Amino acid sequence: MSAPVIPLDPQARETKPRRRYRGLVFVLLAVLVSAAIWLFWFSSVFVVRDVRVIGVTGSPAAKVLTSAAVPLGVPMAQLDADGSTARIMLLPWVDSVEVRRGWPSEVILAVVPRIAIAVQLGTGRGVDLSGVAFDAPEPLAKNLPAIDADGVGLVAAVTVWQSLPAPLLAKVVGVSASTRDDVELNLKSGAKVRWGSAEQGEIKAQVLAALLQRRAAVYDVSAPELPTTQQEKAGLE
Repeated sequence: MSAPVIPLDPQARETKPRRRYRGLVFVLLAVLVSAAIWLFWFSSVFVVRDVRVIGVTGSPAAKVLTSAAVPLGVPMAQLDADGSTARIMLLPWVDSVEVRRGWPSEVILAVVPRIAIAVQLGTGRGVDLSGVAFDAPEPLAKNLPAIDADGVGLVAAVTVWQSLPAPLLAKVVGVSASTRDDVELNLKSGAKVRWGSAEQGEIKAQVLAALLQRRAAVYDVSAPELPTTQQEKAGLE
């Protein structure tokens, strides 16, 4: 009597081919990953061949290139973007910078420079909208207003400057402050305005517009509900 025939499980018959297939896929993926690593990290196919600065031109752009110190010929994947960013940010007139890879072979240095809205008295440094004094890469414009302040006083002076309406701003040639609460405006007429803090700026501007209808050496709107003038004279400004 012959032994009974036990049919093989179809899944069991497929086990070895599947294992071979999976092994082949694994080997293929490993080869592709290795090739990609070699291509991007070690080959000369994707290397830095050009460095371009955007956001500034001329001498400032040249200073950015020098500070970035991006070596030509280095693989793009090995670019030390953080190092270049840190070196560029040491330039006092740079507000922000982004180091980008422009595949296949270009590095882009996107710079946002500080824009001087005034000049700081005593130092000749530019002052930007954030109240930061900085050494400009090129000579500042000659028609910038002067700000006599530093530290928190400088920030307060810039804050007040930005809040002034255009008609009043046209009359101002300078701003001074030693603290955040004693901002003063210097007018083209030679008069001074005791502005005080940056608070209630809109009301202070309205009150000052009315006070300027009379001549005075000093206009005090630091307490806009109780404005005063000194050395009043007849006539209009």
